[in-house]
Amino acid sequence: MWVKPQEIFLKTPLWDNDETTLYFVLQRRKGHGKSKGLSSLLVGTLDSVRDTKPAPFRILHQTPNSEIYYVIATALTEQEIRQDWQWLFDNVSATLHSFDSEEEITKFVCCKINSIIATEQENFTEDEDTITYKNVVYEFHQRFAMPKDEKLVCYYSCSYWKGKMPRQGWMYLSVHYMCFYSYIFGRKTALKIRWADVTELAKTNSLLFPDSIKMVTRDGEHYFTMFLKKNETFALMQQLANIAMKQLIDDKSGSFNIDKDLLTKLSKNVPKKPSFLKRDLDARKQSNLYTLRFRLPHTEKLDGTEECTLWTPYNKRHNWGRLYLSQNFICFDSRVRHLVRVTIPLRNVHQVERADSGGTGSSGDSGNILITTAHHTSFLFGNISDRDFLVHKMSELLAKLPNDVYREKQNAREEENWTPQPPLMILFRTHQTSTIKQIQQKKEKQWEDHMAEVGRGVSMYRTTEGSELVVNGIPESLRGELWSVFSGSILQKAQNKGLYERLVNEALSSKNQANDEIERDLHRSLPEHPAFQNDVGISALRRVLCAYALKNPTIGYCQAMNIVASVLLIYCPEEQAFWLLATICETLLPDYYNTRVVGALVDQGVLEELTKAHLPELHAKLDELGVMKMISLSWFLTLFISVMPYECAVNVMDCFFYDGAKVIFQVTLTILDINREKLLKCTEDGQAMQILSDYLEGIYNEEAMALSTEPRTAQKTIKIQELVYQSYRSYGASVSGETIEHLRLRHRLRVVRQLEDSLERNTLRALQQDRLLEPDELQELLSVIREELFWAKRVPCERLEAPYEAYRLDYGQFKTLFTALSPWAKGDYAEAITARMFKLMDHDEDGLVSARGLSVALGVSARADAQRRLRTLYCAHAPPLLSALDLRAARYTDTGEELAADALSFFDSVENPSTPEPALQRSISEVCGEGNPMDKSIDSAYGQSESASSAEWVRACALAGLPSPGAGTPSTPPPARSPPPLPRAHFLRLLAALHDLTHHSTPLYEAVARAGTLLLQLGELNGHRPALDREVSQDSLFLAAAAQPTIEVDPNGNNPEITEDRRPIQPSPSKESDPSDEDTWSITLEQFLATMLAEASLEEFFNKQVPLMPFLEALRQRDRLHSVS
Repeated sequence: MWVKPQEIFLKTPLWDNDETTLYFVLQRRKGHGKSKGLSSLLVGTLDSVRDTKPAPFRILHQTPNSEIYYVIATALTEQEIRQDWQWLFDNVSATLHSFDSEEEITKFVCCKINSIIATEQENFTEDEDTITYKNVVYEFHQRFAMPKDEKLVCYYSCSYWKGKMPRQGWMYLSVHYMCFYSYIFGRKTALKIRWADVTELAKTNSLLFPDSIKMVTRDGEHYFTMFLKKNETFALMQQLANIAMKQLIDDKSGSFNIDKDLLTKLSKNVPKKPSFLKRDLDARKQSNLYTLRFRLPHTEKLDGTEECTLWTPYNKRHNWGRLYLSQNFICFDSRVRHLVRVTIPLRNVHQVERADSGGTGSSGDSGNILITTAHHTSFLFGNISDRDFLVHKMSELLAKLPNDVYREKQNAREEENWTPQPPLMILFRTHQTSTIKQIQQKKEKQWEDHMAEVGRGVSMYRTTEGSELVVNGIPESLRGELWSVFSGSILQKAQNKGLYERLVNEALSSKNQANDEIERDLHRSLPEHPAFQNDVGISALRRVLCAYALKNPTIGYCQAMNIVASVLLIYCPEEQAFWLLATICETLLPDYYNTRVVGALVDQGVLEELTKAHLPELHAKLDELGVMKMISLSWFLTLFISVMPYECAVNVMDCFFYDGAKVIFQVTLTILDINREKLLKCTEDGQAMQILSDYLEGIYNEEAMALSTEPRTAQKTIKIQELVYQSYRSYGASVSGETIEHLRLRHRLRVVRQLEDSLERNTLRALQQDRLLEPDELQELLSVIREELFWAKRVPCERLEAPYEAYRLDYGQFKTLFTALSPWAKGDYAEAITARMFKLMDHDEDGLVSARGLSVALGVSARADAQRRLRTLYCAHAPPLLSALDLRAARYTDTGEELAADALSFFDSVENPSTPEPALQRSISEVCGEGNPMDKSIDSAYGQSESASSAEWVRACALAGLPSPGAGTPSTPPPARSPPPLPRAHFLRLLAALHDLTHHSTPLYEAVARAGTLLLQLGELNGHRPALDREVSQDSLFLAAAAQPTIEVDPNGNNPEITEDRRPIQPSPSKESDPSDEDTWSITLEQFLATMLAEASLEEFFNKQVPLMPFLEALRQRDRLHSVS
């Protein structure tokens, strides 16, 4: 690329000249490419250690009598610099001789280069990456053989401890990898670790590795030391590892989408990062903390912050803090923790104006902005350093706000047979004593007075007085309203008006596994409450759970969601309960309610670490008893509803919605602390769990009625208000929301890696039952499959049928691996064989093959005996797996066509298929198409149409002797029936495949030709004579063929003597026969095997054992640029 001419005085010390003309020099950096010697080692080491990363090629402009040189072009590759060099030669060099002086030549060249740069920049938007950074990106991709779409985030200078010696070099952090490269005096050190393989990241400071970052993978530990930016590096490493783990948990696309809004973001003093992606990740991190702090929707992006004061009318004070601005919200948080916090949705903002200094007598009223909402509430922000900029920014965001985003979507309402229910506590009132009524009325009065001062709804001031009221318990009549406000679910409801109604209508009319599971659990949800002894409550619960399963299919439905949702329905209107449930599952307790309860397992690790930090002696005891692992699943998943009395658990939920997940941790720590002495005396886990169970059952609430009318048998232990207050007093400060998020990030790495390792072990155990490949080969194969799925931006999915079903390959990925590993995929016919093996292994015909399918395909082609290999090839070419459409596509490559024609000049490739094609097509459509693929019973196969299950039948014949999917037995007997005979067109495809497999050896090639000729003659016999006995011997086959005179065939392989009106005596068992010439020819599996195995050389060839480890190792080391499917 052309660069603005820069003066330099020395042209040679670190560079070699490749080409020189009178006015230009093409140079290559020493230590790069062909240059050798000590100076190259020194320059290479210097470039590796220093931060300046010069491009390896450049062009200088010089004049004969001047000592000053000008750099006019640089390039990362020789091809690019050669293009610039040629352009100079064609467009500039010839003109230079016409100038009178060297100064004019230099001015002309510099002016020419500057004009080129100016022309190129006319259509050039803001460039996010500097030239140095682009050089680094190029080096990163070259050194580590990365695909072009792998994005480098940032790079840091550091030392990598290899043994006891540090290697100075550079750490490269990309979206999917952490890499390290060092070059010191000719000695290279390269390291490449995938974020998805990291199990632990930590800062360490030991005598051996002082002040280091420790990275642990399944293969070992790695230590990195850096003098600068250690905290920034560690935080970025954690963030990237966390992104990788979340992709594994959520089974979402692994693509990383850059936020292009940052390019046009209206901000002041944005620090210039070397990487736009680094800026994007920093912004994403800040946005996550912002949405977590103010309970905003996850999609909200923080635009900027500003130090200012907020005037609070309830105490008439200016409170210093920070104002946060995003696309849909203005938020404020005080500098003094929990003093005051407020959230203002932009949709409610009526006016933003500059406020003049008033007579409040405070110095905090300068630079004021007054925000007025549609509800006539005013918020006064002061001491703003650049008020005009902030007002302009708010106006810009208000102008971008779509007018109809928060309005009800007007759509044609369907006739509904359901009505959203109000809070069920209104419909099903429980009896309350006069004392409890008085307490509830007193609480209501306190809250009404408080909200009269601080406001009501989303924009109410959150104060310390409000926190104290929450700790004492929210009155039942206000619980639904305040839960929605504190949790932020009211914002999601406002942004998605009408969505719940549409989800319910769609969910109730569909049938799926989630709905069936919900139906089973409906009557187990708070059965003691009268609302759920009635169809009204049960129906509302059904609608909420089914609608959420449809909204978030990655979670669907998980046990414990029914218990939480039933409590929400008691206090909230139906739609409000739905959005509260969504907020719990997606924001407050992320990843809790999926099939692997990853979130609960992560929080189990968080709880263990907190217990170890605050109650070390008790942690050691509980860890010894194994009790810690039982707590988080049973307590956290149901928010204590299933382990303590219902009227007490809702008080914990009050604080949970107000302060987030930290509440369940501090309450748990308090319970363990109170019972510490008893638990330390326990000798077994059952005893410890009984102590905790008795304590939890004894918690009581004198301010609310119990659901159960039966007298309490458990001994009273502590009042719930005292327990919650004590938890805040003991652990409220040390266990913060930020602490929980930080610990979750650390433990997520370990938990996800453990789950992945467990899945891999179970998969290997299942694959070993096939007894085709060795355990080490299966281990390596599974690693290769995981790598292929990773680069295809897919992750193992959750499948319950068998562990190997979690790894599913589409045709592109199957082709990549099968072509690289199988001895059958090496010739010109490789693609055809690969496609047919894929179809043979695709049992449920969904376009995906499991890890077992690939393992069996490779095992059969490389390790099975000759009879099994030939039987598999036969079945792969049998109808309906080889369809009429495949027959019409005569060849996959031109080379294949020429080879087949040359090998069997008398075989016809059937370019004009005959009449059986419609029947074949019908058979395939019956198997693959219109019917329900799940409804493939034996009765329907025989009762309605035998061809409906013919594909399954052919697959069963091909894999006879292997364990059936999901079966516990090591092997299954072969099927009672043989696969259908091959018609001539199918047989010719099979013969072409066999010729391709053996064309490297003339004896094998001739053996296939002999066997093929004999089988063609046998096929003709099958059409004119009574069917040969299935148990036919090898000798009788030869005798039968020899008894016929030599049959002259036309160039299409047909017998001219056979008349059109002659019909086959025995119809095809596949029931696909139509009266035609094609059906007069067929070959059975027994005839095919007997004829092929009669050739000793073919039997030896197909019995040959092919080692796969060399191919697997080559595949692991391949250049990923050329291997991505």
